[in-house]
Amino acid sequence: MTVAPIAHRSRSRRVREAVARRPVLLLVALGVAAALAAWLRLPAVAHDTFWAEDGRTFVSAAAVGGPSVLLQPYAGYLHTVPRLVAAVVVLLPVSWWALATAAAACAIAGGLAVVVFVCARDLVPWLPARLFVAGLTVLAPLAPREVLGNLANLHSLILWALFWIALSRPRSTRSAITLSAVALLGALTEIQVVFLAPLLLLRSHDRRVWIVRAGLLAGIVVQLVVTFGWPRAENTNRAVDPLSIAYGYLINAVMPLAVPQAQLGHVLAATGPAVGLLVLAVVLATAVYVFLRGSRRQRLLVAAALTGSVLLYAVSVETNPNTFYDYAGMTSAQLGAAWLTRYGVIPSMLLALVPAVAAAIAYRRRFRRGRAQWPAWSALAAAGLCAALILAQAGPQFTRRSDGPAWQPQLASAAAQCRRDDELKFVNLRETIGWTVTVPCRYLDGGTPEDSR
Repeated sequence: MTVAPIAHRSRSRRVREAVARRPVLLLVALGVAAALAAWLRLPAVAHDTFWAEDGRTFVSAAAVGGPSVLLQPYAGYLHTVPRLVAAVVVLLPVSWWALATAAAACAIAGGLAVVVFVCARDLVPWLPARLFVAGLTVLAPLAPREVLGNLANLHSLILWALFWIALSRPRSTRSAITLSAVALLGALTEIQVVFLAPLLLLRSHDRRVWIVRAGLLAGIVVQLVVTFGWPRAENTNRAVDPLSIAYGYLINAVMPLAVPQAQLGHVLAATGPAVGLLVLAVVLATAVYVFLRGSRRQRLLVAAALTGSVLLYAVSVETNPNTFYDYAGMTSAQLGAAWLTRYGVIPSMLLALVPAVAAAIAYRRRFRRGRAQWPAWSALAAAGLCAALILAQAGPQFTRRSDGPAWQPQLASAAAQCRRDDELKFVNLRETIGWTVTVPCRYLDGGTPEDSR
């Protein structure tokens, strides 16, 4: 009766010991694997295509404006990490700019997966569950559509990592200082970090926790100063009604956990909210298990994740209203082609972590007094199903860059345009959603950033 549990514990102990002996090796492997997964989930054309602000706002500004743009607000807040990356990208040959931008964004996503893995150590102690939670950084079903492989929406993944940093308890002063620096850079990139402020009010007598919180708090203060001093333009569209927000939450945050992007519209048109409600019920059932069997910190984690998931989606849509979010008023045919928004990506990830936490708790409770515990096995089964449905979508996905326009094919004609007109200083190249990227002609002749000033 007890041989199997002992064998399981022995294998688990050996794995933990192997990880403890080579922690850096594991973290490097995880970071590389996550970055590679992010890269491979994008079609080849997306690697060489600028998305939205990447070209027009970040790289173009770095090429034309120089270092001063590092502190330039955009849309009401600072974007420190994208601007730092853009400043490095423009030091490379102009033909590499789009590829380098996508590669850097994927590499940073891999690094953020490592941050999540480290910060989740005490909250999700079971290694497979923790690897899954860290993997969500790049494996979230809708992430390739607009979030992965670009700087414009890298802030979403940064917010996900900051959520874990806010709840972390570093085990050394060095790791606390490192996480504080990451938190500061992250907070100086994502204004929605203000929603994490309540987590910073939690009592702690650990000096290292407050070192980490200091970085977050400093970033929050700076972002608030910027957003009040240089507010974003007001959206004058009609507000989205509450029923459409609720329906949109099911469509963009809940259903992607089980239904692939390519099939989501068909399922939605055929079943309405039924599939979304079923998936949500499974997630909430695992949340109940955590509240009944988890530690106080694990219960706090799940409560914060569920609350944050709903809050982030609702606030994002309400501050950026548009008619394509009016899901409640759509016909079945319209729902079949419903707009899928990046605002559901992080809410979806926050939901997906709940079954993983339940699995970590259930793994430790699966045997009591030599007998299998059915609640624990049920939680493990639910978590396994959720993980399988998400991992089944880990392959290449449709992105809003799937149709280009690719960057490199435009360079020859742009260089020729510069050569034809000696007085021409800049040329505009095409990117996504009808935007353009301003490039100094000096770059197209192989010049350096200093030459173009």
